[in-house]
Amino acid sequence: MITRQLIANAYYLSGILSRDFETISDTQAIDGLDILNDILAEKSISSALIPYYTQTTYNGTQGEKEFTIPDLVNETDVTFFIDNVRYRMIRDSQQSFWGDSRVEDISSLPFHYYSQREVGGIRFYLYFTPDQAYEFQITGKYKLQNLDLDTDTTSLLDRFYVSYLKYKLAKRLCDFYGHQFPGQLEPTLKGLESQLDKMVGVDLTIKKPSNFSRGGNFSYGQANLGKGWEP
Repeated sequence: MITRQLIANAYYLSGILSRDFETISDTQAIDGLDILNDILAEKSISSALIPYYTQTTYNGTQGEKEFTIPDLVNETDVTFFIDNVRYRMIRDSQQSFWGDSRVEDISSLPFHYYSQREVGGIRFYLYFTPDQAYEFQITGKYKLQNLDLDTDTTSLLDRFYVSYLKYKLAKRLCDFYGHQFPGQLEPTLKGLESQLDKMVGVDLTIKKPSNFSRGGNFSYGQANLGKGWEP
């Protein structure tokens, strides 16, 4: 489905335009496209209704303590590779990463990281400082791409998601034009959002860090002598 047709169907669904008697104008199409791209952008606020996961590889360099992954809105897993062996990294809390006492400028295995949103993506901070060039693999959700009027939406999104966007856009168009959203459409919109939420789900797996002692303090002897490895 072309974006222009999605927008037209949303106008007809909302009742703002009559399918049999009115044709969407260029101005209405532009307004609809702007609102549609707002909806897509808003999914990046929490990523809750983005059902797509992507893996990205980043080739780090020795001594590089931070890097940015553009368009990433939420990472679920971060790993690094030594040859063909993959190692899980542990995400520290903001307070732990920036506030706890620690020794800086230790070059070793970058088992720990902290991530934070910035304009255009997520920045990753590493600890320890990588002692060599590692390949990092980031699994997560990326922002949905903006559309233009002639985009084939099915090349970027599944049809079920296009259907959801049609109902969501219809409601937002009603808000924009001061039109009452048809009450009989509300259960369908809520049902689609509920199904998307169930599809995405939440990973409640508890990940137990293995690099810290019971007291919560890192063994810097291990960092210097064992380079982060434990027997």
